Amino acid sequence: MKERILIIGATGMLARPVARKLKDDGNIVRLFSRSVSEKEEKEGYEISKGDFFNPSDLEKAMKDCRHVHTNLAKVDEGVVMKGIVEAAKKAGIQTLSCISGASVCEENRWFYGTERKYQAEQAVIQSGIPYMIFRPSWFFESLEMMVRGGKAMMIGKQPHPYRWVASDDYGRMVATAYAKPEARNRIFYVLGPEYHKMRDLLVNYVKAVHPEIKKVSDVPLWMMKLIGLVSGKMDIKGVADLYGYFEKAREQGDPAMTNELLGKPEITFEQWVKGKN
Repeated sequence: MKERILIIGATGMLARPVARKLKDDGNIVRLFSRSVSEKEEKEGYEISKGDFFNPSDLEKAMKDCRHVHTNLAKVDEGVVMKGIVEAAKKAGIQTLSCISGASVCEENRWFYGTERKYQAEQAVIQSGIPYMIFRPSWFFESLEMMVRGGKAMMIGKQPHPYRWVASDDYGRMVATAYAKPEARNRIFYVLGPEYHKMRDLLVNYVKAVHPEIKKVSDVPLWMMKLIGLVSGKMDIKGVADLYGYFEKAREQGDPAMTNELLGKPEITFEQWVKGKN
């Protein structure tokens, strides 16, 4: 049976594989963001252009949809999610899902980014709508964000290994969850098949995808914070804060239930990076 599923924040890097997998499974997928365009419509998606801060835009986007998946970034997720929940209640949405993070837990709420995700999760859980929350680890696709202007930069020491995951595995797992009623009202830890330290992975990524870059530069956290302070650029400060957080925080959770119900992530870094060439 085809379901109409709305994806909020649909043009984000981690929304695309979810949309694609849901559509491949035969669902009608509607994309909602400020920048969604006719290009996506030509690819077989319904499109709804608007701002998730605008209740009337959300109401229009949710019309005739049974489910909503949210992919929020660069906003206060807790505040935005409360508005989405209210709109979802009015629209009679049957399932509300969202992406969060593998380090989100009570003990890490000291970091404002984690607190926002935690509040978003709580809004979803307390909504009364059947929910699914996905807590993935770092994505391989994030490595490209560490390459800018012909340079690759490792910010801070980043001592902790993480079970990195491919966005295609994540998209498949979200689509599988939507097809299983028993996946409702659960938190899923999406953790990849291998542990990697960030710097090791970035070095190997640069060798494979950007061979013109001869080395990975190490930028101390204090220097990044100073650049943000002197320049007054909040995005630089935000990056420094984020990498400072991950120097302390580890990924949390046991993926056993997730892997049993949704199928475990299988794409290794070696397989993923081969697909980039």
